[in-house]
Amino acid sequence: MNKLELQSIESITVKDVVAHLEQLKEDDDSSKRLKERANEVIALLCSDVDLAVEKAIIQLEELSSSESSYGRTQIWDVISLLESVKN
Repeated sequence: MNKLELQSIESITVKDVVAHLEQLKEDDDSSKRLKERANEVIALLCSDVDLAVEKAIIQLEELSSSESSYGRTQIWDVISLLESVKN
């Protein structure tokens, strides 16, 4: 990983994650269940709830086992972004 990639990972914010989830909701290949969970996670991340990022990760992890391989990949991408925000 080069310095530019590392810098961009370190600068990920909750706003970036929400934007990614918004795109996921618009994706025709996303399941209805994934779109609904994306809405829930967006609401959670936009609230003042303590540990919102950790709770969002848990919600997405619970969903990942029931999704297609495409859905799982998208979910794990979002989880990776959330992990970057946490650190």
